[in-house]
Amino acid sequence: MYKLEDLLYVYRELVKRGVKAIIIGDTVVQIALGYKKLEGDLDLFILEPSPIMERDFYENIAYELGWETSLTEIGTPALIIPLVEGHLVVELYENYMDIEVPSEVLESADEMRVHGEKIALIKPEHYLVLKARQGVDISKLKKYISELKSKGILNKKLVENTLSFYSEEEQELIVERLEEAGLKL
Repeated sequence: MYKLEDLLYVYRELVKRGVKAIIIGDTVVQIALGYKKLEGDLDLFILEPSPIMERDFYENIAYELGWETSLTEIGTPALIIPLVEGHLVVELYENYMDIEVPSEVLESADEMRVHGEKIALIKPEHYLVLKARQGVDISKLKKYISELKSKGILNKKLVENTLSFYSEEEQELIVERLEEAGLKL
């Protein structure tokens, strides 16, 4: 677990060094739901510099800040940031292998101010579609859908619109998974 302040620290340090990033993982849902402690890792979609082509760039940042580096399951860099208790794993992604974030999702990312600092993140509905497309952690998807619905902050129309970024075949599979997780479209 980590705090919003930890996220801001990492985001600020990366932006200071010229990184353009958008938060894409379940952190976006946790922020929308007002979680005080964030769970899991922090997934960033990197617009520039490329985490694949410029791996040394990220290794140098880690070295400079006393962080460690690792690799994600698809071979892109991950940063391991020590915290007072434990550590925060920050996975760096771009459209590569089975990670495909449509440009429409990235272009409509929200910028929000947290404690006076700007962060960019995709909408929770976009995350739900991306996660359903990925087809893993349906139980996590179910939990988030339930929480978003109970707080009245789930925009079904946005989910439906996001589906249009994919082929009909993929849409059917995504809808099936979303419905399995409790979101009837």
